[in-house]
Amino acid sequence: MHIDQDEPRLLRVLGLREGIAIHVGCIIGSGIFLKPASIAGYLEATGPMLLVWVVAGLLTLFGALSVAELSAVLPHTGGPYVYLRESFGRVWGFLFSWNDFFINKAGSAAAVAIAFTTFAGHFFPQLSPGHDLYSATFVLFGESFRCTLGWNQLVALGIIGLVTVINVRGVQFGGWVMNIFTTAKLAALVGLTVAAATSSHGSATHFLPWWPQEMSWQYLSAFGLALNSALWAYDGWITVTLNSGEFRNPQRDLPLSLIAGTLIVIVTYLAANLAFAYIIPLSQMVGSPRIAADVAALVLGPIGASLIIAGIMCSTFGTTNGELLSGPRTLYAGGADGVFPRAFGKVHPRFRTPHVAILTLGVWGMILTFSGTFDQITNYVVFTSWGFYAMTALAVIVMRRKLPHAERPYKAWGYPYVTIIFVGVTVWFLWNVAVNETRDALIGIALLLMGLPLYVFWSRKSPRS
Repeated sequence: MHIDQDEPRLLRVLGLREGIAIHVGCIIGSGIFLKPASIAGYLEATGPMLLVWVVAGLLTLFGALSVAELSAVLPHTGGPYVYLRESFGRVWGFLFSWNDFFINKAGSAAAVAIAFTTFAGHFFPQLSPGHDLYSATFVLFGESFRCTLGWNQLVALGIIGLVTVINVRGVQFGGWVMNIFTTAKLAALVGLTVAAATSSHGSATHFLPWWPQEMSWQYLSAFGLALNSALWAYDGWITVTLNSGEFRNPQRDLPLSLIAGTLIVIVTYLAANLAFAYIIPLSQMVGSPRIAADVAALVLGPIGASLIIAGIMCSTFGTTNGELLSGPRTLYAGGADGVFPRAFGKVHPRFRTPHVAILTLGVWGMILTFSGTFDQITNYVVFTSWGFYAMTALAVIVMRRKLPHAERPYKAWGYPYVTIIFVGVTVWFLWNVAVNETRDALIGIALLLMGLPLYVFWSRKSPRS
């Protein structure tokens, strides 16, 4: 990675507290508050619904256990960009950055900002979906796409703009915001879970049916599609590694942040899903646009529900901030390395942040808010992202062979079996999505391949130093 010695550099100011806050804050966003309803629609039984969250959680934990080793061996800003570049070659690092920046992080910022407005609709009905100021439908590659402009999208634009400014002004400021909003979102989620578990509105009969009457390949396929929704709720687990170059002690704090933060999220998600199912029967859960808000209204009444929804809005705001805090670092790393324009690798002389990369992500995230609904955006994000997560896990095996004598402050637990299980389940999940959600998979692949001509152009223009 080429960086002029006279140019300003990123600051190493983050510690373990910020690492866990970024990790938990980027995972827990809107998914746990919205996705249980769509998962119930796929599976129609409580046992498989909970099993989906367990499988997604274990898959995320296995990935975190593997990537934690890489974060200790290669503690550089850009995270998986660096891991894939050193393991499989420069083009794979570029493709990860292209996908992560232009599809994953920008798409996630757009989706979560839209989710913020969905819950804000509790207080301001004009922000609820369906209040469009303008809508149009166009056809691309034989598929129809609907572009809308509503009050909810205007507010989402403002949210993304605000967090863009916050993170341009400094990583320490952005980390401080993450600490506050991660604490708020955990307090809201834990408070709602405890209130539901102790409420008189709950009933064990709401868990029925516990298991489907018969299992089939079609049901296994439905399980895979439900897993797509659950993995969205866990997505962001790799994000904290993008800030590796801004930790004071990355070899210690990054592995601890990955493992401890993932365990916190798994326990929190399982408890929340049990609480939701205890209050609302499965048949009524299906199709609920704001399942957490519905639970809060039943358990706590109007005032309590408003407080919980305010906490959920804090959650979605914090996650949007996390996308703009960490996401631009992958483009910064590519810019400094010459696979993207050098301007993306510039650091602001006063704020010491990759301001060009941050502003670019903010603007692109704003544009993506016009691309569709929450579910439509998330479907594009998950497919291609998890393909790169599988490659990143495989990089642990490759780097063990390439750098057998490198210092490893943390070694992946269960190596190589945990890594192989993670990759195997991920490949099955990707195949299932490709078969059953072919259009979304093809769109994700097409968006990814669009970056290759640019890679050739930028690499020739700026050969690696």
